[in-house]
Order: sequence, then C-alpha cells, then structure tokens
Amino acid sequence: MGQGTSKYRKIMRTPQTGENAGKKLWYATAVSDREMSFEDFVTHISEHNSPYSRGTIHGVPMDTLDCLKHLILDGKSVRFSDLGLFSIGMTSRGEVSKEKVTAASVQGVHLIVRNTKSWSNAELKKLTKIVAYDDYTTGAEDGGGTENTPGGGNTSQGAGGETNKDNGGTSQGGGGTSQGGDGTDSGGDNVNF
Repeated sequence: MGQGTSKYRKIMRTPQTGENAGKKLWYATAVSDREMSFEDFVTHISEHNSPYSRGTIHGVPMDTLDCLKHLILDGKSVRFSDLGLFSIGMTSRGEVSKEKVTAASVQGVHLIVRNTKSWSNAELKKLTKIVAYDDYTTGAEDGGGTENTPGGGNTSQGAGGETNKDNGGTSQGGGGTSQGGDGTDSGGDNVNF
C-alpha cells in the first residue's frame, strides 16, 4: 500500500481540563477535503484490476453491512479483518442506586469501532504524509492560516483533547471515527443507529 496524504488545519482551542486548562493553545486537527460516495468507492475498487463486476462489488459490502448491523444490535462484537472490532455502546443517565438502573436509563445507543493491527494509530501514522491543508491547496509557505473557529468546513473535530499514546500529540476525536486500539475505547465520535 502506498503512502497517503493527511491534511491538517491549525485551530486555537482552550482546554477545559488537564495541565493546559484555561490556556489558549494551537492544535493541528485533521481535515477531510473531500467525500467519496459509495458508488465512487465501488468504481475505485473495480478499476484496480478487480475480477468482479461492479454489481458484485456493490452487493458484497451492502450485504456485509446488513449482517454487521444485525450482529452488533444483537450484542455481538465483530472483528472485521484488520479494519477493526465493531460493537455497540450505550450512553446512560446516572441513577442514585443500582436498583434504579433500567432500560429507561439508557439515553442512546452508538457504534464503537476499535482499530486493530494494520489499522492501528501508529501504523496509520507511518503510512501517511502529514501536510498543512493550506499548503496542500494553495502551496503556501507558512504551513497554514489563522483558523481559530472550532468548526465549519470539513475540519474533523471532536470535544476535548486526549493525549495520543502513539505520537505524544493531541487527538481531537471527530470525523466519524472512533480513536481506539488494543481493546480500549479511547473516545471519538459515535454513530447512532
């Protein structure tokens, strides 16, 4: 597999907790500069010397997703090759006693994806070239702009900031993925069914 190019945008945040609480600091946050539709993804696969028809390529992931959703909603964790471990998570209202916790306490259900093996955070970092989004789009010399509004565009952002164990940097969650690995759920966005 070749090396990809991951873009980042510089944004200012003020962490609310931790050693940098209350300090205005600048962070690099991932930018997705385009979204590929499912049909474009199918075309991409079919153009890479695939012996399968577009119809077959289209049908297999659709059936896979149906089965994956069924199994996850049945309480199973599904390891999808090296991509990750898929499972269901819940958010719950806190109750004053164990006896008061019921199904009514559950406020939401979400998808958890824990990346594994060749999709680990450390491995993904090895496989990507990291460039400032402004450099990538305009060829700017200074490596970025003065983006200080947390949101807007396609900037991938989540709440809070966690130390990324793989590179000592700050992970900001977001972008429709869950940070994870090694069997622990480290945050990120959740997808509701």
